[in-house]
Amino acid sequence: MSEATRVVPFADRDSGPWWAAVARHEFIQQRCSACGTWRWPPRVLCGHCGSLEWSWQPVLRSGTVVSWITTHHAFLPGFEAPYHTVFVRLDLAEGSTQDDIVMPGSWFGTRTPFTGMAVVVHFDDIDVPEGDPVALVGWEPLEE
Repeated sequence: MSEATRVVPFADRDSGPWWAAVARHEFIQQRCSACGTWRWPPRVLCGHCGSLEWSWQPVLRSGTVVSWITTHHAFLPGFEAPYHTVFVRLDLAEGSTQDDIVMPGSWFGTRTPFTGMAVVVHFDDIDVPEGDPVALVGWEPLEE
């Protein structure tokens, strides 16, 4: 569990259900009900067809590192430098060939990430003194 000094996310109208699912350690994404397009970040309007109808659907908890950066000077409380941030192309669903979603997250591996590395979701629980549970999505190697 991370320290309470960490910055916590602000759940808005569009992202609230996603943050609530992450706090329960569920990995979901928004999908357009009209055209089937997966989308990230959550939003009210489909960027592909313009539909206002969508549903939240579970997706695979895996992906592939497409990029990463190392931060040598911590800019936010609760992060001890140096640390890695990875950008992961999600494996959305079995047999899915549509849409690329690339999601950022903290790195929880013991070795340095690399492009092409297979990763799985790591739920980073943040201890907050009051209110609902909070978690962030991070990533760790499929095999260490």
